[in-house]
Amino acid sequence: MRKSISVLLFAAVAALAIDARAITIPTVPVGNLGNANDPLTGSLYGGVNYAYRIGTTEVTVGQYTAFLNAVAATDTYALYNTSMATFLNIAGIARVGASGSYSYSVIGSPNHPVTYVSWGDSARFSNWLHNNQPTGAQGPGTTETGAYTLNGAIANQLNAVSRNSGATWFIPSENEWYKAAYHQPAAQGGDADDYWSYPMRANSVPYSDQPPGATPNNTQVGNLYNNDSLANGYNDGYAVTGSTSYSSSQNYLTDAGAYTLSTSPYGTFDQGGNVWEWNESLFSLQFRGKRGGAWNSGFTFDSQSARQSNLSPGSESSDVGFRVATIVPEPSTAVLTVIACGLMWVLRKRFK
Repeated sequence: MRKSISVLLFAAVAALAIDARAITIPTVPVGNLGNANDPLTGSLYGGVNYAYRIGTTEVTVGQYTAFLNAVAATDTYALYNTSMATFLNIAGIARVGASGSYSYSVIGSPNHPVTYVSWGDSARFSNWLHNNQPTGAQGPGTTETGAYTLNGAIANQLNAVSRNSGATWFIPSENEWYKAAYHQPAAQGGDADDYWSYPMRANSVPYSDQPPGATPNNTQVGNLYNNDSLANGYNDGYAVTGSTSYSSSQNYLTDAGAYTLSTSPYGTFDQGGNVWEWNESLFSLQFRGKRGGAWNSGFTFDSQSARQSNLSPGSESSDVGFRVATIVPEPSTAVLTVIACGLMWVLRKRFK
Protein backbone atom coordinates (compact mmCIF):
# COMPACT_ATOMS: atom_id res chain seq x y z
CA MET A 1 0.00 0.00 0.00
CA ARG A 2 2.81 2.42 0.86
CA LYS A 3 4.35 1.76 -2.54
CA SER A 4 1.02 2.51 -4.27
CA ILE A 5 0.67 5.75 -2.31
CA SER A 6 4.19 6.79 -3.24
CA VAL A 7 3.61 6.07 -6.92
CA LEU A 8 0.39 8.08 -6.99
CA LEU A 9 1.86 10.99 -5.07
CA PHE A 10 4.86 11.02 -7.42
CA ALA A 11 2.51 11.08 -10.41
CA ALA A 12 0.59 13.98 -8.85
CA VAL A 13 3.76 15.96 -8.21
CA ALA A 14 5.01 15.22 -11.72
CA ALA A 15 1.73 16.44 -13.20
CA LEU A 16 2.03 19.67 -11.22
CA ALA A 17 5.60 20.11 -12.43
CA ILE A 18 4.53 19.64 -16.05
CA ASP A 19 1.72 22.16 -15.63
CA ALA A 20 4.10 24.65 -13.99
CA ARG A 21 6.33 24.54 -17.09
CA ALA A 22 3.41 24.96 -19.47
CA ILE A 23 1.64 28.22 -20.12
CA THR A 24 -1.98 28.63 -19.11
CA ILE A 25 -4.50 30.41 -21.30
CA PRO A 26 -7.36 31.67 -19.09
CA THR A 27 -10.68 31.38 -20.89
CA VAL A 28 -14.32 32.23 -20.32
CA PRO A 29 -17.34 30.18 -21.46
CA VAL A 30 -19.57 31.54 -24.21
CA GLY A 31 -23.06 30.07 -23.88
CA ASN A 32 -26.54 31.08 -25.07
CA LEU A 33 -26.43 28.45 -27.79
CA GLY A 34 -28.25 29.10 -31.03
CA ASN A 35 -28.40 32.88 -30.75
CA ALA A 36 -29.49 34.79 -33.84
CA ASN A 37 -27.07 36.94 -35.83
CA ASP A 38 -26.88 40.65 -35.03
CA PRO A 39 -29.66 42.38 -37.03
CA LEU A 40 -27.52 45.52 -37.38
CA THR A 41 -25.04 43.54 -39.52
CA GLY A 42 -27.81 42.50 -41.88
CA SER A 43 -28.02 39.35 -39.75
CA LEU A 44 -24.59 38.23 -40.95
CA TYR A 45 -22.53 37.88 -37.75
CA GLY A 46 -22.68 36.72 -34.17
CA GLY A 47 -24.76 33.56 -34.27
CA VAL A 48 -23.11 30.44 -32.81
CA ASN A 49 -25.06 27.26 -32.05
CA TYR A 50 -22.48 25.49 -29.87
CA ALA A 51 -20.69 26.14 -26.60
CA TYR A 52 -17.05 27.18 -26.64
CA ARG A 53 -14.54 29.08 -24.56
CA ILE A 54 -12.50 32.09 -25.64
CA GLY A 55 -9.33 33.63 -24.25
CA THR A 56 -10.06 36.08 -21.46
CA THR A 57 -7.34 38.30 -22.94
CA GLU A 58 -5.20 38.59 -26.01
CA VAL A 59 -2.20 36.25 -26.16
CA THR A 60 0.54 37.96 -24.19
CA VAL A 61 4.23 38.62 -24.68
CA GLY A 62 5.03 36.16 -21.89
CA GLN A 63 2.93 33.39 -23.42
CA TYR A 64 4.36 33.91 -26.90
CA THR A 65 7.91 33.99 -25.52
CA ALA A 66 7.33 30.56 -23.96
CA PHE A 67 6.12 29.35 -27.35
CA LEU A 68 9.24 30.66 -29.08
CA ASN A 69 11.55 29.06 -26.54
CA ALA A 70 9.77 25.75 -27.09
CA VAL A 71 9.83 25.62 -30.91
CA ALA A 72 12.03 28.37 -32.34
CA ALA A 73 15.64 27.50 -31.49
CA THR A 74 15.70 27.30 -35.28
CA ASP A 75 13.01 29.67 -36.47
CA THR A 76 12.04 27.90 -39.70
CA TYR A 77 8.80 29.80 -40.31
CA ALA A 78 9.81 33.19 -38.91
CA LEU A 79 7.63 33.13 -35.81
CA TYR A 80 9.82 35.92 -34.45
CA ASN A 81 9.98 39.38 -36.00
CA THR A 82 12.96 41.53 -34.99
CA SER A 83 10.59 44.49 -34.62
CA MET A 84 9.31 42.75 -31.48
CA ALA A 85 12.49 44.09 -29.86
CA THR A 86 13.35 47.18 -31.86
CA PHE A 87 9.99 48.93 -32.33
CA LEU A 88 9.76 50.69 -29.00
CA ASN A 89 6.03 51.43 -29.13
CA ILE A 90 5.38 47.72 -28.46
CA ALA A 91 8.72 46.10 -27.47
CA GLY A 92 8.46 43.12 -26.42
CA ILE A 93 10.56 40.14 -26.98
CA ALA A 94 14.34 39.92 -27.38
CA ARG A 95 16.24 37.17 -29.18
CA VAL A 96 19.86 36.15 -28.69
CA GLY A 97 22.07 33.46 -30.17
CA ALA A 98 22.36 31.98 -33.63
CA SER A 99 19.99 29.83 -35.65
CA GLY A 100 19.87 26.43 -34.01
CA SER A 101 20.34 27.89 -30.54
CA TYR A 102 18.12 30.97 -30.44
CA SER A 103 16.63 31.88 -27.07
CA TYR A 104 14.02 34.49 -26.24
CA SER A 105 13.23 36.74 -23.30
CA VAL A 106 10.60 39.31 -22.35
CA ILE A 107 11.27 43.03 -22.63
CA GLY A 108 9.14 45.03 -20.19
CA SER A 109 5.82 43.62 -19.07
CA PRO A 110 5.09 39.96 -19.91
CA ASN A 111 1.40 40.84 -19.74
CA HIS A 112 1.34 43.14 -22.75
CA PRO A 113 -0.35 41.63 -25.83
CA VAL A 114 2.09 40.23 -28.38
CA THR A 115 2.27 42.08 -31.71
CA TYR A 116 4.09 41.65 -35.03
CA VAL A 117 2.40 38.27 -35.43
CA SER A 118 0.89 37.16 -38.72
CA TRP A 119 -2.22 35.05 -39.15
CA GLY A 120 0.13 32.13 -39.78
CA ASP A 121 2.01 32.77 -36.52
CA SER A 122 -1.34 32.72 -34.72
CA ALA A 123 -2.30 29.42 -36.38
CA ARG A 124 1.07 27.87 -35.44
CA PHE A 125 0.65 29.00 -31.84
CA SER A 126 -2.81 27.38 -31.88
CA ASN A 127 -1.32 24.15 -33.23
CA TRP A 128 1.25 24.19 -30.44
CA LEU A 129 -1.50 24.49 -27.85
CA HIS A 130 -3.54 21.77 -29.59
CA ASN A 131 -0.48 19.48 -29.48
CA ASN A 132 -0.07 20.05 -25.70
CA GLN A 133 2.80 22.55 -25.94
CA PRO A 134 5.62 20.27 -27.14
CA THR A 135 9.28 21.27 -27.36
CA GLY A 136 11.03 20.67 -30.67
CA ALA A 137 11.60 21.84 -34.21
CA GLN A 138 8.83 23.53 -36.15
CA GLY A 139 7.15 20.69 -38.02
CA PRO A 140 4.43 18.04 -37.80
CA GLY A 141 3.34 17.54 -34.20
CA THR A 142 4.54 20.97 -33.06
CA THR A 143 3.50 23.86 -35.33
CA GLU A 144 2.50 22.43 -38.71
CA THR A 145 -0.30 20.04 -37.83
CA GLY A 146 -3.12 20.00 -35.29
CA ALA A 147 -5.86 22.60 -35.38
CA TYR A 148 -4.64 23.64 -38.85
CA THR A 149 -2.68 21.71 -41.47
CA LEU A 150 0.01 24.20 -42.49
CA ASN A 151 2.99 22.13 -43.65
CA GLY A 152 5.10 25.16 -44.44
CA ALA A 153 2.33 27.47 -45.68
CA ILE A 154 3.34 31.13 -45.62
CA ALA A 155 1.93 34.47 -46.80
CA ASN A 156 -1.03 34.05 -49.19
CA GLN A 157 -0.71 30.25 -49.07
CA LEU A 158 -2.39 30.61 -45.68
CA ASN A 159 -5.66 31.52 -47.37
CA ALA A 160 -6.14 27.87 -48.35
CA VAL A 161 -5.96 26.84 -44.68
CA SER A 162 -9.07 26.08 -42.64
CA ARG A 163 -9.72 24.73 -39.16
CA ASN A 164 -9.53 20.95 -38.86
CA SER A 165 -12.29 18.87 -37.33
CA GLY A 166 -11.45 18.08 -33.72
CA ALA A 167 -9.35 21.21 -33.18
CA THR A 168 -9.05 21.94 -29.47
CA TRP A 169 -7.35 25.36 -29.63
CA PHE A 170 -7.84 27.70 -32.57
CA ILE A 171 -8.13 31.27 -33.84
CA PRO A 172 -11.75 32.36 -33.30
CA SER A 173 -14.04 32.50 -36.29
CA GLU A 174 -15.64 35.86 -37.03
CA ASN A 175 -18.87 34.67 -35.39
CA GLU A 176 -17.09 33.28 -32.31
CA TRP A 177 -15.13 36.49 -31.85
CA TYR A 178 -18.16 38.72 -32.51
CA LYS A 179 -20.47 36.85 -30.15
CA ALA A 180 -17.96 36.95 -27.28
CA ALA A 181 -17.49 40.70 -27.77
CA TYR A 182 -20.99 42.05 -28.35
CA HIS A 183 -23.76 39.53 -27.61
CA GLN A 184 -25.89 39.74 -24.49
CA PRO A 185 -29.55 38.70 -24.51
CA ALA A 186 -31.91 41.49 -23.51
CA ALA A 187 -33.37 39.15 -20.89
CA GLN A 188 -29.92 38.99 -19.27
CA GLY A 189 -29.46 42.76 -19.16
CA GLY A 190 -28.33 43.29 -22.73
CA ASP A 191 -29.47 45.74 -25.38
CA ALA A 192 -32.96 45.41 -26.86
CA ASP A 193 -31.66 43.59 -29.95
CA ASP A 194 -29.34 41.34 -27.87
CA TYR A 195 -26.16 43.04 -29.12
CA TRP A 196 -24.11 45.97 -27.85
CA SER A 197 -22.29 48.29 -30.25
CA TYR A 198 -19.07 48.19 -28.23
CA PRO A 199 -17.44 45.27 -26.36
CA MET A 200 -17.67 47.03 -22.99
CA ARG A 201 -21.44 46.41 -22.74
CA ALA A 202 -22.20 49.85 -24.19
CA ASN A 203 -23.72 51.57 -27.20
CA SER A 204 -21.93 54.88 -26.66
CA VAL A 205 -18.36 55.57 -27.76
CA PRO A 206 -15.89 54.31 -25.11
CA TYR A 207 -13.48 56.64 -23.35
CA SER A 208 -9.75 56.69 -23.97
CA ASP A 209 -7.80 56.77 -20.72
CA GLN A 210 -5.11 55.13 -18.61
CA PRO A 211 -6.32 52.29 -16.40
CA PRO A 212 -8.02 52.73 -14.02
CA GLY A 213 -8.19 56.32 -15.25
CA ALA A 214 -10.31 59.32 -14.47
CA THR A 215 -13.19 58.54 -16.80
CA PRO A 216 -16.67 59.25 -15.47
CA ASN A 217 -17.75 55.71 -16.30
CA ASN A 218 -14.83 53.32 -16.25
CA THR A 219 -16.88 50.39 -17.54
CA GLN A 220 -16.60 52.02 -20.97
CA VAL A 221 -12.88 52.59 -21.31
CA GLY A 222 -10.07 51.06 -23.30
CA ASN A 223 -6.62 51.54 -24.78
CA LEU A 224 -7.69 53.54 -27.80
CA TYR A 225 -6.84 56.88 -29.36
CA ASN A 226 -9.51 59.53 -28.93
CA ASN A 227 -9.35 63.31 -28.81
CA ASP A 228 -12.41 65.37 -27.95
CA SER A 229 -10.36 68.59 -27.60
CA LEU A 230 -11.50 69.04 -24.00
CA ALA A 231 -9.18 69.33 -21.00
CA ASN A 232 -11.03 66.71 -18.98
CA GLY A 233 -8.38 64.11 -18.13
CA TYR A 234 -9.57 61.57 -20.70
CA ASN A 235 -10.22 61.37 -24.43
CA ASP A 236 -7.08 63.44 -24.88
CA GLY A 237 -5.18 61.31 -27.38
CA TYR A 238 -3.26 58.14 -26.66
CA ALA A 239 -4.68 56.35 -23.64
CA VAL A 240 -1.32 55.51 -22.07
CA THR A 241 0.14 59.02 -22.17
CA GLY A 242 -2.93 61.25 -22.23
CA SER A 243 -1.34 63.20 -25.05
CA THR A 244 -2.05 63.73 -28.73
CA SER A 245 1.68 63.85 -29.40
CA TYR A 246 3.26 60.68 -30.73
CA SER A 247 6.56 59.47 -29.25
CA SER A 248 8.73 56.92 -31.03
CA SER A 249 10.21 55.77 -27.70
CA GLN A 250 6.94 55.33 -25.77
CA ASN A 251 5.44 51.87 -25.23
CA TYR A 252 1.72 52.37 -25.88
CA LEU A 253 0.45 48.94 -24.84
CA THR A 254 -1.35 48.20 -21.57
CA ASP A 255 -1.35 44.94 -19.64
CA ALA A 256 -3.99 42.49 -20.76
CA GLY A 257 -7.05 42.98 -18.59
CA ALA A 258 -5.83 46.27 -17.09
CA TYR A 259 -9.24 47.87 -17.59
CA THR A 260 -10.74 45.68 -14.91
CA LEU A 261 -14.36 46.84 -15.20
CA SER A 262 -14.49 47.06 -19.00
CA THR A 263 -15.46 43.47 -19.73
CA SER A 264 -17.54 42.13 -22.54
CA PRO A 265 -20.83 40.44 -21.60
CA TYR A 266 -19.06 37.07 -21.31
CA GLY A 267 -16.10 38.41 -19.33
CA THR A 268 -13.37 39.04 -21.90
CA PHE A 269 -11.03 42.03 -21.79
CA ASP A 270 -9.63 44.26 -24.54
CA GLN A 271 -11.81 43.11 -27.41
CA GLY A 272 -11.96 46.85 -27.93
CA GLY A 273 -8.51 48.46 -28.04
CA ASN A 274 -4.94 47.53 -27.13
CA VAL A 275 -4.38 45.61 -30.41
CA TRP A 276 -6.44 44.44 -33.37
CA GLU A 277 -7.08 40.68 -33.28
CA TRP A 278 -6.96 38.15 -36.12
CA ASN A 279 -9.95 35.92 -36.80
CA GLU A 280 -10.52 33.12 -39.32
CA SER A 281 -12.61 35.09 -41.83
CA LEU A 282 -11.45 35.03 -45.43
CA PHE A 283 -12.13 37.97 -47.75
CA SER A 284 -11.79 37.92 -51.55
CA LEU A 285 -9.75 34.72 -51.16
CA GLN A 286 -6.73 36.78 -50.12
CA PHE A 287 -7.31 38.58 -46.79
CA ARG A 288 -7.96 37.41 -43.23
CA GLY A 289 -10.28 39.23 -40.84
CA LYS A 290 -9.29 41.36 -37.86
CA ARG A 291 -11.44 43.17 -35.33
CA GLY A 292 -11.37 45.34 -32.22
CA GLY A 293 -9.24 48.42 -32.87
CA ALA A 294 -5.91 49.23 -31.23
CA TRP A 295 -3.84 51.66 -29.18
CA ASN A 296 -3.28 53.82 -32.27
CA SER A 297 -6.76 53.60 -33.79
CA GLY A 298 -7.59 57.06 -35.04
CA PHE A 299 -11.26 56.75 -34.11
CA THR A 300 -12.98 54.68 -31.45
CA PHE A 301 -15.26 53.54 -34.27
CA ASP A 302 -12.63 50.84 -34.82
CA SER A 303 -13.82 48.95 -31.75
CA GLN A 304 -17.47 49.13 -32.84
CA SER A 305 -19.36 46.03 -33.94
CA ALA A 306 -19.94 47.58 -37.37
CA ARG A 307 -16.20 47.83 -38.03
CA GLN A 308 -14.97 44.85 -39.99
CA SER A 309 -11.38 44.97 -41.22
CA ASN A 310 -8.86 42.64 -42.85
CA LEU A 311 -5.22 42.19 -43.79
CA SER A 312 -3.05 39.92 -45.88
CA PRO A 313 -2.45 36.84 -43.68
CA GLY A 314 1.30 37.28 -43.84
CA SER A 315 1.17 40.86 -42.55
CA GLU A 316 2.80 41.75 -39.24
CA SER A 317 2.47 45.11 -37.52
CA SER A 318 2.71 46.95 -34.22
CA ASP A 319 -1.05 47.06 -33.67
CA VAL A 320 -2.16 43.52 -34.53
CA GLY A 321 -2.19 40.52 -32.19
CA PHE A 322 -4.63 37.69 -31.51
CA ARG A 323 -6.53 35.67 -28.94
CA VAL A 324 -7.36 31.99 -29.07
CA ALA A 325 -10.46 29.94 -28.37
CA THR A 326 -11.02 26.36 -27.26
CA ILE A 327 -13.67 23.69 -26.80
CA VAL A 328 -11.90 21.83 -23.98
CA PRO A 329 -11.40 22.59 -20.26
CA GLU A 330 -8.40 24.74 -19.42
CA PRO A 331 -5.29 22.52 -19.05
CA SER A 332 -4.64 23.58 -15.47
CA THR A 333 -8.20 22.64 -14.50
CA ALA A 334 -7.86 19.21 -16.07
CA VAL A 335 -4.57 18.54 -14.29
CA LEU A 336 -5.96 19.58 -10.93
CA THR A 337 -8.99 17.36 -11.43
CA VAL A 338 -6.80 14.32 -12.13
CA ILE A 339 -4.66 15.04 -9.07
CA ALA A 340 -7.67 15.55 -6.83
CA CYS A 341 -9.22 12.25 -7.95
CA GLY A 342 -5.93 10.44 -7.42
CA LEU A 343 -5.47 11.81 -3.93
CA MET A 344 -9.05 10.99 -2.98
CA TRP A 345 -8.48 7.40 -4.12
CA VAL A 346 -5.30 7.23 -2.02
CA LEU A 347 -7.06 8.51 1.07
CA ARG A 348 -9.95 6.10 0.68
CA LYS A 349 -7.58 3.16 0.41
CA ARG A 350 -5.40 4.41 3.24
CA PHE A 351 -8.18 4.67 5.78
CA LYS A 352 -10.21 1.56 4.95
